[in-house]
Amino acid sequence: MISVNTPISIEGSTCILMRDVLGGSTNDKYTSQEQGSLKVWYEEQALRETRDAHPKIPVYGFWQSLIASGLIDTSKRLQYIFTTESKDFGYYLYSHEGLLHTGSLFHDELQRLPGPAIQEGITVADGEEITVSISDLKLPDTPLLTHKERIAAAVLVKKKAQQQGFLAVALVSGLALLVDTGLAHQHKSHMKEFSKVNTELHIAEQALASVNRQKLENWPSQSKALSSLYQVTNAFTGSNISGEINLLPNKQIAIEVKDSRDTRARLSMLADMGIQSKRISANTTIIQWVNDEAY
Repeated sequence: MISVNTPISIEGSTCILMRDVLGGSTNDKYTSQEQGSLKVWYEEQALRETRDAHPKIPVYGFWQSLIASGLIDTSKRLQYIFTTESKDFGYYLYSHEGLLHTGSLFHDELQRLPGPAIQEGITVADGEEITVSISDLKLPDTPLLTHKERIAAAVLVKKKAQQQGFLAVALVSGLALLVDTGLAHQHKSHMKEFSKVNTELHIAEQALASVNRQKLENWPSQSKALSSLYQVTNAFTGSNISGEINLLPNKQIAIEVKDSRDTRARLSMLADMGIQSKRISANTTIIQWVNDEAY
């Protein structure tokens, strides 16, 4: 059985369950507190007196603890629970069209029933007993509080929420600063690399421009030099030919030919081709021409 107004142990914690009601207050001495989707009502003066009688022991509501333990069903018309071993006293919960009403149960008599229940002729026989042991109970998240205590608790919750909000803003700002600093460093590094590449590109462009300025617009024609060289070597096959060959334009070429044979016919043929010769000994002849200057 669950005792009321005396210390009991729920989930290993000592506490006291005091009388509370569901469905609204009967006078302005009552205050309310939410428990899940419902509200429990209780007298503040009774709460103070219970605290004075049992200092340092948290006080919870009887119905509040049953709601927290999931032991009531508001869809049922009548539920009741005994608080004595003799089952001569307890409490009931009456539900009618979404409205709740609680009261005392004494010797199987439902005390102070609301009008609809009286009209229905509701009795204990129409209800369902809530059978529960101490081990079935769970503590609500918050003990019963006075009106001022609830206001103070709400202010504290709001203050903590604001502090968490400020902390979140500070954290986001810090992260933003960190990211901004990182991006700035990355940008600086990229700009440094870009400047280096840009300088190298500029140097390469200057070098290319210099090469373009120095390159030949037209390639020199070497046909005259090559043709003359071919005619000489072809005419004096088997002779000893020596000399420095230069294919650049406007260069004078001098080739020394040593041949003990009669070379007059061959030298005459070369002369017809514009290739001059000069005999310097019986066996030695200097053959000369000047490369073209045309491009």
